[in-house]
Amino acid sequence: MKIVYIGASDVLAETLVGRLAQEGNEVYLLSDKPLSRQKKGALPHRYYRSPRKGESFEKLLVSIAPECVVFVGNHYMGISSANEADEDVSLLARTLRATEPLPGMRFVLLSSTAVYGNTDGPADEGAHRAPVGEQGVRFVREEDLLDVYRSHSDAGTVVLRASQLYSEKPAGGGSPDFVTLAFNAASQPPKRMVEDVFQPLDVSDLADAVKRVIGGGSHPVYNVCGKAQLSARRLYQLACQREGFPEQDIKWDSPAGVVVARSDLIRDELGWRDLHDLEDQLNAGEIVRELPLSRNKDKKKPSVPKAVRQLLENLLVFAVFFALDMLCEPHEMFSQIDWMLIYVILISLFYNVYQGALAAILASVAFLFGQNVNLFEPSTFQSYAGNILGVVQLVFLGLVVSYTTSMLREEVRSNRSNLEELREDYDDLSAINDENVLIKNEYERRLLTSKTGFPKLYDLISRLMVQEPDRIMLETMQVISELMSTDTVAIYQGQAGSPWLRLVGALSDESTMGGKTWNLSSWPRIEDAVAHGELYQGQVGTDEPAVVLPIVCQGVPEAVVLIKRLPYESETLYHVNLLKTLSLLLRDSMEKALQHERLSRDELYVKGTDILKPEAFRKRILLAQEKADKGIADYCVIELVFSGSAKKAAAMVGETIRVTDCMGTDDSKRLFVLLNNTDAESLARVQERLMAYGVQIRSVPVKFVTA
Repeated sequence: MKIVYIGASDVLAETLVGRLAQEGNEVYLLSDKPLSRQKKGALPHRYYRSPRKGESFEKLLVSIAPECVVFVGNHYMGISSANEADEDVSLLARTLRATEPLPGMRFVLLSSTAVYGNTDGPADEGAHRAPVGEQGVRFVREEDLLDVYRSHSDAGTVVLRASQLYSEKPAGGGSPDFVTLAFNAASQPPKRMVEDVFQPLDVSDLADAVKRVIGGGSHPVYNVCGKAQLSARRLYQLACQREGFPEQDIKWDSPAGVVVARSDLIRDELGWRDLHDLEDQLNAGEIVRELPLSRNKDKKKPSVPKAVRQLLENLLVFAVFFALDMLCEPHEMFSQIDWMLIYVILISLFYNVYQGALAAILASVAFLFGQNVNLFEPSTFQSYAGNILGVVQLVFLGLVVSYTTSMLREEVRSNRSNLEELREDYDDLSAINDENVLIKNEYERRLLTSKTGFPKLYDLISRLMVQEPDRIMLETMQVISELMSTDTVAIYQGQAGSPWLRLVGALSDESTMGGKTWNLSSWPRIEDAVAHGELYQGQVGTDEPAVVLPIVCQGVPEAVVLIKRLPYESETLYHVNLLKTLSLLLRDSMEKALQHERLSRDELYVKGTDILKPEAFRKRILLAQEKADKGIADYCVIELVFSGSAKKAAAMVGETIRVTDCMGTDDSKRLFVLLNNTDAESLARVQERLMAYGVQIRSVPVKFVTA
């Protein structure tokens, strides 16, 4: 079974996803972040980041096509704020809208026993809802949304009202649970606490309840509660014993609403049992408190600021090197070592620019002191040139080395930051690649097994790979209509060197460009695309058609497929590539059909004329009748009445009829014309054109010709 879990990636998600996956289900996790790396490999599931837009959220759920949705929300465990509650209610509304098109789906909503409020006795599933706190109001809103969804959907919905949840590793954070609050009170006792009554329920027991309800729950509401009650005062005492803190004198206030519920229905109907007892687990040391990550990193700040510490270290190093310089001065070999220069370079390498500048100043003073220079004694510049050069050397090296070191450190830091970003991008791309591989494998599996896979593809190709150009045009309209989900498809036929196209057929009255002819000279960009045999996409917001797909064979637009409008979901890159591939297939099929017609011309036409023989002419009429039955195009058949040779009359008429029309004869050697896409009301204009050649027409019943 495909099951989608919508909620935070917390301990409840880890437990429930693991339990459902163990039962052989295909589990999908929709959350703001994936499970921890330790759990990701251990729990077989597929993770998708929860989309923030309703439309993409709907597309994601429709693409998954789940058989069951388990909605928990991002702030289910613990005490959530009003804003967090609103976020979950909004997320539930989006989920219900997205799952509405999915038929026969099961929807499980995790609610809370806080909806019952203050009751006289243990509340069962039929008790009146009267919430007294923010938590109860939040879950009542969610249940009301589910009721509205249930009223106009055939999906099976189940509400699980759970009591207070806990796990073996309670952790603090934005929404701490009641066990975490007890541990916090043990370490930092407050002055006042509310003596609530809890029915502690382990998350693994709740996971078992969800699994049972998915498998066979028949009631719309179930209570899932811990059988043992535990007061907040007793929980505080157990937390103090577990943490080794003495109990403090706390003022205990009476609770505003004591909610006690019973879960007899799910126990009796589905055989569910809660196997864990919080008090026994605390006494046995099975509950291990997991401190928030921020507290573990909150180390004691050093008492001495960093700048002061670096200054003291700088002075200490200066003192050491100054002492070495003084001690080594009498020595013949060690006196040649410039200790102050080494000191300046070391400080510049390991500290910042400011400490390097200070080191240069201190070294300069020490250098002048070693040269027995009296700054207050008048002297000339030449006498102290060597001393000045020594000072300049120290200052220059100190500043240059420290500045260069700082630049290198900044570059290293920037490279590390870029490396971390690249690693994050790599992880994201790896996850996307894994998802794409899964999607590709799923599509391949569906293509090989689905009824709309290879059999459908083979059927489409076989419909187009025929040897009759008129049949290809007819099938092309229907194939494109099926592939692109639109009924605004029409086909025109053109002539070399002429911008005028003649309508062959259209699926609806709104499919054409306003008539039975189309002058491309009024559409320069479309005319250029047709001339080069390129697919043209119309600009959104204009009166241009959505797509124009020309089928050009040897410079002649044998067919121009017009798609007047496309639905939004059929305007993707996939559909554009599909049309381009289809155009290649149509061009190849049309060229083969025209070549076959040229090679078999002696079998189809009366020798030396454009008059179809009786059998070929009957096939054309039957095809025209098929188009008329499907509402694609009208037609009529006329008999030509003339004097003289039939070949001469056919030559004169051939200059008058359109490219979509054809002439034929019957077994009695009479001459007929099939007028495609022409009704009986248009025969008067045809008569006017033919009278100029001395030819009259007479309407002929179709059955007379096709009999």
